[in-house]
Amino acid sequence: MQITDDVERASWLGPLMYRLGGWARVGSVAGYGFEAYARILHPRPTGAATWEHSRWADVAATAGKVMHPLVQWERLLGHDEPRGGTSDVGYLDPQVLAALAPLLGRATTTPGDALAAYWVGGTGQVLTGRSTTIARYDYVLAQTDTAELAEPGWGLRLGFRIDDPPQLLWPEDHSWVLATEIDWDSTIVAGSRTLIDAILTDGRFEAYPVDEDSDLSWNGDTINRRTNLGPT
Repeated sequence: MQITDDVERASWLGPLMYRLGGWARVGSVAGYGFEAYARILHPRPTGAATWEHSRWADVAATAGKVMHPLVQWERLLGHDEPRGGTSDVGYLDPQVLAALAPLLGRATTTPGDALAAYWVGGTGQVLTGRSTTIARYDYVLAQTDTAELAEPGWGLRLGFRIDDPPQLLWPEDHSWVLATEIDWDSTIVAGSRTLIDAILTDGRFEAYPVDEDSDLSWNGDTINRRTNLGPT
């Protein structure tokens, strides 16, 4: 992985994210117009090596809540309003990305040429390179490939202490986009139906189908809202 100043390579994506009234919609972070979308819930940050066992469904079952495509983590905890800091917000576990990488590689004609975008307000602060604006955030770009992301150690080549996943990732042929919004505790993959089906049927991921207009805000989880709050 290597920083690139060829920021024009990101110019195609910004317009795909824009739609009036599209705040907190899937398409507003991963782009509108793809064939299908998957939402991958971030494993709970327990520190365990086996990330695939740290699942939202376990919490939901204990709390008597319902798992569904638009589920919100803090509603599973029974909160009446979003408090923040209770889940892995804005961070996709590198082990999850490594597991995704082969699926992503098979879904593009350019698996050896991909771009990773790091938000300059986060990990991107430590990177030296020309930044570019994509939709509402500024990013530093790094060139990579799906094979590299499937193996540990690429973060060290960027000067990170660990493999810190990007907020955006896409191949040169623009066949898919992986997007981790900095305020969300889930990651969106937008691409072909074949790619999305491969993710949804892979038991390693806690993933759900969504569409470009799905609401992933706090209010999007209408199923797990508390209906009787009692006296105030």
